[in-house]
Amino acid sequence: MKNALLVPGVFFLSFLSAVVIFAFFGGIALRYEMAVPFASESAVLLFLCMVQKACSILPLAVMLAIIGVYTFLMRHPAKMSIALTLFLVCLIFTVTVIIPACYAQLPLINNAIAAYKATAPIDKALSIFTSKPLFLTLLQQGFDSLFSDIYTAYTLNFTMYLFFVGSLFFCVSSFWFVCTITQWNLFNLLFLFLLFSALLLAYPYIQLKEFHTALLNLHITNTKNGIVRISLVLCIVAVVFHSIGGLRMLLISSKTKKRSAV
Repeated sequence: MKNALLVPGVFFLSFLSAVVIFAFFGGIALRYEMAVPFASESAVLLFLCMVQKACSILPLAVMLAIIGVYTFLMRHPAKMSIALTLFLVCLIFTVTVIIPACYAQLPLINNAIAAYKATAPIDKALSIFTSKPLFLTLLQQGFDSLFSDIYTAYTLNFTMYLFFVGSLFFCVSSFWFVCTITQWNLFNLLFLFLLFSALLLAYPYIQLKEFHTALLNLHITNTKNGIVRISLVLCIVAVVFHSIGGLRMLLISSKTKKRSAV
């Protein structure tokens, strides 16, 4: 019971930690990429860059918060009904209140940043120094594509945003099945990170026109809305993974009952 009540703290601590860390380093990188000369107002621009990054990486922070909760539950036995209920409350509150409230401020933040003009050429040595490894670059491209769709859905209407984000985190939450895939938590955690990375790496390909054409040819969906198509794909993946997890738990339960009967 005690461990279950700690789930909201774990969720929001992981969420805030991810926001602060990525906003800090992402804001610094964005500030240098703008190639605006350093002046007395440079601190204000750096702050705006950090705030802009904080708003844009919120979905990634939620994903890392989910990993944090799953890792906590792997290490600390808890009453799962209470733990999962509190987890869903935190997730729903973040998706329906925190993220939309931050997204509402993004146009103002972007306009404030746009007021600063780049008048200095980009230093090649600095560009090489701040360049990221290929794997991180691909992950960033995947997340940028994902954020673009989330924000586009938000700008269309709130219902579309809820449908798309709900499908996304329904899919992400289905990764729980790897938490029981082996008896070693470190391996399970590794598989968990691999699944999240695979989602980000695969997302740009899900946006391709050829992929949507294949969905139409397979008669999976006939809608012309690309965001709805992607949402349906995420829901299908989520159902498959949740089913795998459910079957895994049934097998574990049946083996436990047989051993207790003997």
